[in-house]
Amino acid sequence: MMNLIEHNNWKEFLFTEIFDIQKGFYNKKPPCFEEGNIPFIGASDSNNGITGFTDYGTIKANSKIGYGKNEPIDRKIFKGNAICVTNNGSVGYAYYQVSDFTCTHDVNPLYLLNHELNRYIAMFLIACIEKQRVCFAYARKWRPKRMVNSRIMLPATAEGTPDWQFMEAYMKQQEQTILKPTIERLCKQLITNELMGGVNYQTSLGKNLLLKIYFMQNAHWHAKKMNTQRVMCNLLHQVA
Repeated sequence: MMNLIEHNNWKEFLFTEIFDIQKGFYNKKPPCFEEGNIPFIGASDSNNGITGFTDYGTIKANSKIGYGKNEPIDRKIFKGNAICVTNNGSVGYAYYQVSDFTCTHDVNPLYLLNHELNRYIAMFLIACIEKQRVCFAYARKWRPKRMVNSRIMLPATAEGTPDWQFMEAYMKQQEQTILKPTIERLCKQLITNELMGGVNYQTSLGKNLLLKIYFMQNAHWHAKKMNTQRVMCNLLHQVA
């Protein structure tokens, strides 16, 4: 199995060598509601940083501090495929945002330079970023002006560039390790509940024979169900 210690070339990089570091926007959170479709990212330690949902019109109408001079909408909405790092409050938490979002100024949106970000690379980078959480607190914020001088340790290629291929492969392996037993258990539950009428044969000795007899006797009746279960199990495997 691949292991972090198997990569023997780690290198220190400036954040500015890896990320385009941007500043969050809102000092005062805009109104949020259940029907909202744009996530608001706050200085939170949970829920992927999402503290509510709002919409385009509300964002457009609400200024940075809730009153006074407003700013263009493109200053308030950030593109997805970003890593958001909290710089105040719960400092040093990082979250991968797939879709477009808006956020507080207590969050630094980071965009990967010189490579296409995906969720696997993002998860690896997040683990490395959050290692620095102990260096910051409410009284020592991780604002962009401080982050530009921060450094991050990453696996590197022989040429001295970040080893994105290793990071992605490692996280895919970790995902498989976590999901495989869960997927197998779900598939077994689907077969037991949907095809076997909830009967779960516990003894391994007679299990295969009983299943064979059952499916031989009921193959035609269960043909459509079998196909449905196969599709469902395939979809579950594709998740991994």
